[in-house]
Amino acid sequence: MLLLRLFGVTLIGFWRLIIGIILGTILYIYCFLYQEQIYTSVHTASRIVIDWIDHQPYILAYAKWFELLKIDDKLAFALYVLFGRLAWMLIESSWHFLLRKSTR
Repeated sequence: MLLLRLFGVTLIGFWRLIIGIILGTILYIYCFLYQEQIYTSVHTASRIVIDWIDHQPYILAYAKWFELLKIDDKLAFALYVLFGRLAWMLIESSWHFLLRKSTR
């Protein structure tokens, strides 16, 4: 029974991840095509963060930094996916709240 519950929780988490990736990708493409200022500002902010991290001696000494350089585009895409996951979490929570409210 415990294994079945763990499998169900894993499937729900995977479903939420997939929805977040899809929503984040849609948002990324929309900003690329129609909202150039937002797209550019997210990429600029991620580049600033990467440049700041690049100048931290502690991180450079203890990390495999050569593998992590030039990840600003991936970081910007991850931010869009994170926003998509947050949006889906809000939608799902609202849906569950309304469903519980209507059954009482």
